[in-house]
Amino acid sequence: MNGAGRTRLTRVLVGVAVVFSMLAVAGCSVLDSGDKNAGSSSRAASSSSAETSSPRTATSTPSSPGTCSATSCPKLPTPSSDVMESGVTDSNADTAVPAYLTSLFNDLDETWGGWFGELGWGSPDPGRELIEPGTTFRTECIDDENDANIPSNLANAFFCPVDTQPNGSGQPTKGTIVLPVQTFQAIWQGNVFGVPSPVVGDFTAAIVVAHEYGHNIVYRISEVLDIPESQQPQGNNSELIADCLAGNWAATVFQRDQLSPKDILQVATLLPIIGDPGPNQGHGTIRERATALTIGLTGPQLNRQGQPVDCLSKYWPEKFS
Repeated sequence: MNGAGRTRLTRVLVGVAVVFSMLAVAGCSVLDSGDKNAGSSSRAASSSSAETSSPRTATSTPSSPGTCSATSCPKLPTPSSDVMESGVTDSNADTAVPAYLTSLFNDLDETWGGWFGELGWGSPDPGRELIEPGTTFRTECIDDENDANIPSNLANAFFCPVDTQPNGSGQPTKGTIVLPVQTFQAIWQGNVFGVPSPVVGDFTAAIVVAHEYGHNIVYRISEVLDIPESQQPQGNNSELIADCLAGNWAATVFQRDQLSPKDILQVATLLPIIGDPGPNQGHGTIRERATALTIGLTGPQLNRQGQPVDCLSKYWPEKFS
């Protein structure tokens, strides 16, 4: 990033930091809508059954994977595709929203696939499940059969490490991101996980998908490096690292000159919906989640493009210090 770009990014983030601070100081509460927090329900439900699902067949684990440490780790590559042009309207939402979600998957696959490839870690592509209106999806992450059939309007989106669905290439893949299409259609109408939101748009949906992809990245890293669940990020860090990795991807969107202050404001209005009202409740407070996203965007010092190593060393220090 050149000097002008760095200055512009810093100015954008400073403005956002002020907004985040105002939200936290004002004590914005989070409406309790059960499954409102992206990436929450599936991860807790999956721990007991993670070793019993069918094996992942889409990719193989490299025999001699590279390493990523605080002092040596590749940078996240920046694709050239446009990702902030969904064109969603009320009249075309039935087709435009699934198409946009698919384009986000493709971009995230390309971005993180390049990083994994440089490390010799194989492919991180997750399974994809878009629950179309009028259909349901049976997830293996929930034991109760009544709750396991996920409708297309579930007020959540999640990554399930034991669901097997086709990835972007059509290969069955263990570890799936589940997106209820009606829930995402509602975002452009000002309804985010059942909560009214005054500023919404493409980036609201994008950062939610990128967050779930962050959970997928943690899962793939753990698989490649044979890290047991007990040594993966715990407590709030399990969600904050996904926020931070989503910020890494958002930084590549900025590098493509596609991330505007209005887009960042969409995230600022999203935080009161997905942030915990108090500390140590499993996801992170508004301030903690804002910090994680900011580190992912600009690094700890707000002076450069954020990189995966920033997130790994901050929220997974036991393995990446």
